[in-house]
This record gives sequence, structure tokens and C-alpha cells, in this order.
Amino acid sequence: MAKRALVRQVTHGTVPVRDVCDAHPELLRAARNIGTVVDRSCPICDLADERAAVPADDSAPVRTVTYVFGDDLRRPSGAVVWDRAELADLAVRYRSLVAYTVECCLVCGWNHLVESYLLGRAHAGSVDAG
Repeated sequence: MAKRALVRQVTHGTVPVRDVCDAHPELLRAARNIGTVVDRSCPICDLADERAAVPADDSAPVRTVTYVFGDDLRRPSGAVVWDRAELADLAVRYRSLVAYTVECCLVCGWNHLVESYLLGRAHAGSVDAG
């Protein structure tokens, strides 16, 4: 719902496109190289396609990337998680961590937090990481 509301604000001009298409270069690099392809188009690129009568880009530019943070992680805190198996392994090895999944468009730089959740032995059974 938050994503739709933000896209609606961009559509109405109350939020400038540059404020939502501001992906950090490291996020773009991670999305390009190890991100998971998302089977939907970028809402901001769709707006541009509609406004400029430009054909939609079918190259699947939207990717998701998951980062993990936690005091217990020490060195891997802030690291990109490559896949769900690695996430499950971290959840077993560490007491507590938070995973953040961000979607990012490789074309315009749109980025949005998709989900965040607690993992680790202290939260066992609260989220299925597999």
C-alpha cells in the first residue's frame, strides 16, 4: 500500500521523480549482479512509458536484493544475502538479525523496501526463511 501511495504522489506531481529514483550505486550494483529478477515492471518507468507513449521495456529491470543487519553478525552485518538458503543458514547460526528486502529498477533507480523481518534463534518459528 505504501508503494502504491508513493507512486500515486509521483503521478500527481507532489513527489518529484528524482526523490524516488535515488538508488545508491551499491544497491544498483548488487541488484544488477546478484539480485532476483521480479516478474513485474517498474511503476515509475511505467509512468514514463504512459506519459511519453514509449513502449514498455520487457527486459525485466526490477530486481530484489536482501540485506542482513544485526549486532551478532559483526562482520557480515550489512551484507547482501545471495539466496534463501544463505538466509536460512544465517538464521540458524546467529541469535538475532533483521533482513531487509529492497526492490530496485536498473533503468531509473526506483527503490522501495518490500519487507523487513526478524530472523535468528531468538525468533525461531516466527518467519519461514526457506
